[in-house]
Amino acid sequence: MLSSGLPPVLLVLSVLELSWCLSDEEKKIIVDEHNKYRSQVSPPAQAMMKMTWDPDLEVDAQKYAEKCIRAQNGGPGRLNFFATPSALDVKLAIEEWNRERKFFNPKTSECVPVHSCDNYVQMIWATTTRVGCGSHYCAKIKGMEAENMHLLVCNYYPPSNITEKKAYWEGPSCKMCPRGTVCVNNLCDRTSVDQPKGGAPSTCLGLSLFLLLPSAILVGLLL
Repeated sequence: MLSSGLPPVLLVLSVLELSWCLSDEEKKIIVDEHNKYRSQVSPPAQAMMKMTWDPDLEVDAQKYAEKCIRAQNGGPGRLNFFATPSALDVKLAIEEWNRERKFFNPKTSECVPVHSCDNYVQMIWATTTRVGCGSHYCAKIKGMEAENMHLLVCNYYPPSNITEKKAYWEGPSCKMCPRGTVCVNNLCDRTSVDQPKGGAPSTCLGLSLFLLLPSAILVGLLL
């Protein structure tokens, strides 16, 4: 019989599995927090789209998180990053990005000089409709001096592009919502929008199976 408490190897495997994958609850929190802050922009937005989860963006974000690099990937989407030495709190991550709003000028869609607000700009970019995120524990993150960090990477589409247009157009909430949407909590919500179904298989699925297999074998040997 196993003694109380997991053997060290199983404990490590369990921690790794939890560290490398976002739960369904965490994904919901990420989407809800994005939409909460999007609905609260000040001045209000005439056409702020409601954001939904995209499994394809999630897969891309997960793969990038596992590279432990804090830099844009040059792909069609735009990445937001959050790193912490403690256990990953996705709600806190979104809150931290929202705090960058104090460095954002909505009239010019630019950041205050010497300060960064890129994460916030992407969060409240009006035409962005999809987000997918991944997480990974990194002994070292390229582009950062800190070590042993939990990294959260969120991928967005369509991405922000302040060189071409404003983050959003100011005015009465939902005044310019696209056809086929309804105004819900100051957001343009598509009534017949196809929330991505299926999509690419999650990287975490393969990882979980990879970790669970040796765990099951070890348990069988120890019983």
